[in-house]
Amino acid sequence: MFFKINKKAATCILLSLIFMQKTELRKIYLEKRLQLSEAEYQTLNQQLLQQFMQLDFMGITAVHLFLPMLRTKEPNTNLLINYLQKQHPQIKRVFPKVGFQQKTLTHFLDDEDLVIAENKYGIPEPISGNQFYIDKNSIVIVPLLIFDLQGNRVGYGGGFYDRFLADCEAGTQFIGLSFFEPVDFIEDVNALDVKLHGCILPEKIWKQTFNKN
Repeated sequence: MFFKINKKAATCILLSLIFMQKTELRKIYLEKRLQLSEAEYQTLNQQLLQQFMQLDFMGITAVHLFLPMLRTKEPNTNLLINYLQKQHPQIKRVFPKVGFQQKTLTHFLDDEDLVIAENKYGIPEPISGNQFYIDKNSIVIVPLLIFDLQGNRVGYGGGFYDRFLADCEAGTQFIGLSFFEPVDFIEDVNALDVKLHGCILPEKIWKQTFNKN
């Protein structure tokens, strides 16, 4: 059975899909992620790993990766960490610790001194170890729920990564990880939002065709 939709209604539906704000997108794509079956989740993670392996690591001295909240089906960066450890042991692996009061991130080297535990929000993070400074020869793997065709991302709303990325040296690569294809346009982008230089998707690496900031 086919249902007819008048032109005005169809236009409203289209606009609602294209022009959405972060709060709406955050809710939609978190729910989409949580609805993934375990088999779908595992498959998508393996696909992200295969795409990650295609990155050019020539000249890269460090990769900064978030540690995943598996219960909320974040992309499993443990697979990427294990790959780097085995195939690129010369590249330093760096993990963030959230400072909720200052709304900042501090960064710790993955070495024999590193101790990781979940914080009160269930986020795995370093609790002790050796701090590390990210320079321009680094890749930062950026958490997100969705991004758009201009390279803007929807994160969790705290602004921690935007502050961190804004302080990085020019030349540092900001690469997202997304299970889902980009939306056309995030409506409420502001001057504090830092664009991605690319994003790893299950089927491809989204190369930057938008402007770098």
